[in-house]
Amino acid sequence: MTISSDIEEFRSMVSNIVDRLEEINSLSRTIPETEVNQLSRKFSGLMDNLAEVDRQLRSTTEMLEDIRSRWG
Repeated sequence: MTISSDIEEFRSMVSNIVDRLEEINSLSRTIPETEVNQLSRKFSGLMDNLAEVDRQLRSTTEMLEDIRSRWG
């Protein structure tokens, strides 16, 4: 891999995280209108999405560490 391809892959991963966070933000804005009996389901969905972002963020951080160790 070249530094350019490594950086492009890193940027793509960051973009995916940002997109996912924007989705979570949109979902969270609907909480005030959510029926009480649906809150648990909504919170569960938000937690699942946040767990996925956490996983993606850890992978992205590892990738950046690899890039830094390879390319300085």
